[in-house]
Amino acid sequence: MGSQEALTEQTLRSRSDFLELEELGEGSFSTVYLVSEKSTSKKFALKQCYKAQILREKKVHQIFREKEILSFLSTKEHAHPFIVQLYCTFQDQGCLYFVMTLALKRDLLGKLKKLKHLSVKQTIFVASEVTSALEHIHKFKIVHRDVKPENILITETGHTLLSDFGCAKRLEEKPNDIVEEKPKEKGRRGSFVGTSYYVSPEILNGDEVTISCDLWCLGVVIYQLLTGLKPFYDVSEYLTFQRILKCLYDFPSDFPSNDARDLIEKLLVLDPNGRLGAHGAEELKSHPFFTDVRWEALPTIESPLL
Repeated sequence: MGSQEALTEQTLRSRSDFLELEELGEGSFSTVYLVSEKSTSKKFALKQCYKAQILREKKVHQIFREKEILSFLSTKEHAHPFIVQLYCTFQDQGCLYFVMTLALKRDLLGKLKKLKHLSVKQTIFVASEVTSALEHIHKFKIVHRDVKPENILITETGHTLLSDFGCAKRLEEKPNDIVEEKPKEKGRRGSFVGTSYYVSPEILNGDEVTISCDLWCLGVVIYQLLTGLKPFYDVSEYLTFQRILKCLYDFPSDFPSNDARDLIEKLLVLDPNGRLGAHGAEELKSHPFFTDVRWEALPTIESPLL
């Protein structure tokens, strides 16, 4: 769905305008459905968020921030081919609704589970599209803060969409980084945004958040795509956090790419300012891992994921 199809806030919609076809997944306070708009027969993903649970889990600020950022990134001027688009929003007494781009091939995690790991070619393809999406949001001083395979959707044409901006924020916001969000390291740092295996050390430490937290996540994702493993995995969340804080990880003996290894080592750096791409996306895109990528042609090339 192109951004030009996005509805204005003045266009009224309700749950009855959409035919529910299938449940796609659920979160702590929402359920996502495959729906068809009755008036157009177009298919979308509808995220149904339950107000009572939002209030109970203290997610009100997060929901409004997600809507604001998605709305911004769905305008004609700010849309991007590798970022999910918001079609419309509405509410009723019990729920808030987000109607968004449908990704028929579901998410990258499902693909990873099926294949065990991706090839180097497939990983370059995914990483380049995610890098392009991150470059775009970073240009507008937006950080995603939860880049992981579950939040990278695969479209019918095999291209990717960065999704789930529930943890995203604008860097110019007033400091409010400590948001009620699972998982948490109880008793030490309170709660944080993100997911434990992918969270950057500066978020764990409660330090200032910059675009570099997304670069850390990108390094973790590239490692996982090539190996099927999480670099900082341990038997408990606490031990996982300790590995992250010390940047303790190893490469398997059969790791398939020296260029990928070098890139990961330059992304998984404790100092946020020392990560490749921290001072501009061009230095990241110029890494040898991406040598054969035609950045401007990415939306039109044939996907190796199909």
